[in-house]
Amino acid sequence: MMDVLTKDLLVNFLLMILPLLFIQIVYFYSYRQRLESSKEWLAALFPAVSIVLCMLFPFSVNEGFLWDLRGVPLIIGALYGGYRMAFFLIGVMLISRIMIGGDGVLVITYTLLLMCILLPFAVKYFRSSSILVKTTVSCILVTVFVLSNALLAFILFDVEMSLFIWMEYIFINIIGMILAIILWEIIRTNFVILNDLIKAEKLAVISHLAASISHEVRNPLTVSKGFIQMAIQQQNNRETSDYLSTALKEIDRATDIINDYLTFAKPAPEQQMHVRITEEITQSINVMKPLANMNNVVIHHVLTLPTDRLVKTEPKKFKQCMINIIKNGIEAMPDGGNLYINCGLESEHVVINIRDEGQGMKKEEINRLGEPYFSTKNKGTGLGLMVSYSIIRALNGQIDVTSEPDKGTEFIITLPIHDEAPHE
Repeated sequence: MMDVLTKDLLVNFLLMILPLLFIQIVYFYSYRQRLESSKEWLAALFPAVSIVLCMLFPFSVNEGFLWDLRGVPLIIGALYGGYRMAFFLIGVMLISRIMIGGDGVLVITYTLLLMCILLPFAVKYFRSSSILVKTTVSCILVTVFVLSNALLAFILFDVEMSLFIWMEYIFINIIGMILAIILWEIIRTNFVILNDLIKAEKLAVISHLAASISHEVRNPLTVSKGFIQMAIQQQNNRETSDYLSTALKEIDRATDIINDYLTFAKPAPEQQMHVRITEEITQSINVMKPLANMNNVVIHHVLTLPTDRLVKTEPKKFKQCMINIIKNGIEAMPDGGNLYINCGLESEHVVINIRDEGQGMKKEEINRLGEPYFSTKNKGTGLGLMVSYSIIRALNGQIDVTSEPDKGTEFIITLPIHDEAPHE
């Protein structure tokens, strides 16, 4: 009897682990196709498959009662997938058990009602917890799941099994849960590392390209600037001097543009200082008002940050970031509209919201923002937003984007506060 029980439990164990190995395919496919939303639901399919397979190949100790490891994929899928996936998997388990039939249907129904109460509390804090906490919580839940089945089977139908069988059953459930947690964490970590590595390689390529081109272009500009300055000094004709002065200003402007694109190679601001961020935002808005007027866009701004709240940044770089994002918002509304800019204080961080009423983006497009040469505009290069992301990261800040097609886009910039400027 023990050999049969152990063999059946091990078969269930393999059926429970097998679908986890295929989740990697979903992650890779979703990354390649930029399908963030479909990844969630495709990943939900695998715990559901595990549940059904475990229930199709159970072991029976008492006639009418089927025992298996269905609780492990149920709890794993619910904890990682959230509330909707939890109720989806509970529905899958209940329907499958009803179709199989037997007295155990009543037992699993009451157990699933208990899980409906416990899982939402665990889901709320699960994702932000350490792997040790995740493992502990999931093992407690699967133990409660097993003991609930045992207690209800005894109360409702006088089903009794030896203590050794229950200990072995609980032990294999806990071992299965621990291995499932470790596998899932490894898969998720590998995917995140791969994603970051690919982005880092793209950034490295564009950084080297920007540094190389900037260096090569600045050399002839410097030589041209020197000769023009000499010509101005030796030129007595005022009109010609004006032409040369204009050419010199344009060379200076070209040099500034090249320096801006060096942000790819050196994203960290070189001369950080404590600034009132609202003043920098106001200046950026004033620079972009002519473009907004040309596109029939009205800029509404509410800047409620206290004047004593300072941000450590390089003003020129920060304004470049703001101008890039505001410009994108304006260009997203070719037929006109409203652009809302708010700045406030949240949890000792400056939070800047820039929201337009433009065409919006899909989740796949949002996930690619900040990548070189990706843009939703026909003639866009994506380099502007890439510069903006680099600048905010260099300031230890964060950019979050929310958008829906035909409902506009919102950029949320979060920056740390430095209350006092250093004494000189």
